[in-house]
Amino acid sequence: MSSPSKLDPHPSAHAAKRDELRLLINSRHPILTIQTTEEDRVEQLLVEVATDLGVPLFTWSVTLGLARFRGAPIYNSEPPEAALSNIAVVQGDGIFLLKDFARYCENDKVCRRLRELAEQFRAARRSIIITAGAIKLPPELDGASAPFELGLPGNDELLAGVKQTLADLSRDSRIVSTLDSSALEKLASRLAGLPFAEAMRTLRRCALELGGANAALLDSVLEAKRELLRSDGLLETVGRDASFSDIAGLSRLRDWIGKRKSALTPEGQRFGLVPPKGILITGVQGCGKSLAARAVAGEWGFELARLDAGALYDKFVGESERRLRRALDLAQKLAPLVLWIDEIEKAFASAGSSGDADAGLSQRLLATLLTWMQDRESGVFLAATSNNIAALPPEMLRKGRFDEIFFVDLPSPAVRSILFALHLKKRQRDPQSFDLARLAAASEGFSGAEIEQSISSALYTAFAARQQLSTDILVAELRSTQPLSVTRAEDVGAIREWARTRAIAAD
Repeated sequence: MSSPSKLDPHPSAHAAKRDELRLLINSRHPILTIQTTEEDRVEQLLVEVATDLGVPLFTWSVTLGLARFRGAPIYNSEPPEAALSNIAVVQGDGIFLLKDFARYCENDKVCRRLRELAEQFRAARRSIIITAGAIKLPPELDGASAPFELGLPGNDELLAGVKQTLADLSRDSRIVSTLDSSALEKLASRLAGLPFAEAMRTLRRCALELGGANAALLDSVLEAKRELLRSDGLLETVGRDASFSDIAGLSRLRDWIGKRKSALTPEGQRFGLVPPKGILITGVQGCGKSLAARAVAGEWGFELARLDAGALYDKFVGESERRLRRALDLAQKLAPLVLWIDEIEKAFASAGSSGDADAGLSQRLLATLLTWMQDRESGVFLAATSNNIAALPPEMLRKGRFDEIFFVDLPSPAVRSILFALHLKKRQRDPQSFDLARLAAASEGFSGAEIEQSISSALYTAFAARQQLSTDILVAELRSTQPLSVTRAEDVGAIREWARTRAIAAD
């Protein structure tokens, strides 16, 4: 694979990673750590970097020992200490890939030997690359090592893998492909977000299940990928099950989203429109914030993924930040995507304090998210919701982090009337047979969720009384319920007061 031109402003994801790794090695970093299970991708990347730099590549594992790439291993170099001793006597520049080596660094002699090698390597273009599924080096090596994020494979790598896998299936299993070049590119993009080997296994399994590689394979692969991402527990792809036609009110938010859609088209971008980055939706609980966030994906035809903010925290130092970076990297690979973070204050509220409550973890997570929000490429639209925006740190609310902050208030009488009609129709009831104006008046102070719940409760009451659901039964149900705006009037008042001068009314 040839190197990209240095004048190319848009190198492929693979080429960009190769350039980054080459720069680290050229900068005389003696030890680089790559936390990954994708050894084949690391090895391929290092082969290309070594070729570009004109230096030899050596690999080591505890079973095979140290060897020049694709050469015979050095005798008795399997023990970690022996491997480092042999590296020390190799003359000239070189790159040394040590697989699963981090676990041996806790040994005092191994750690000491690595530190000595690191000092020697600072004066030459020699780098030790340590890979493992999880890496935690002793503190003594922190100053000598630098992390390198391999990231997930880009579409260019996946497309090459798709073509090779389908060729292998045709040869070995007589799987016939009827996909043209455009469909192959779509197939590769639908595998985005998975490690390379897992993506190819998924493709192979789906093609074998279908007995062919045709248009149905694209949907089969997408559903299989969603299942795999759900098992990760942090980023979950969600079906586009809502649009603004399912939502009553929110006319200003609806209009804002409609206008920004034009920035996603080639015509809009040629006109100078900048694709939007994201919105923060706050407001009274139960008034449709989450539904509105999900509706953006439906309106734009984007994929939708939910980030579970509460699942970010991990007991191991550094693991929470790594999981967040991995999720954000995955979101970028799934673009175009709406990234939905529900109740964002659950993960970042403590960052607004001294950080003592969680030893500064929430502040580090916040820094990771803000850096991504600032530097990310277009294609991922962040739709965050918050029930308690006052708990969020001011850095997150600074102008420019989100394109806009919208406030969703309790529904007006006109919107409540529409809500009753929508929910009655959803339950196979004719809205025209109900006094919607009377229901809207009786539900003053009710949220959309409370209105839906009142209909569900009224259905139980009607069934128990062997009657059809009626306006009178619904009104009686409403009068027997105290909405949140009454039971927590002070909290609702505080949210409204905060939003009066700091947010745009969504309706």
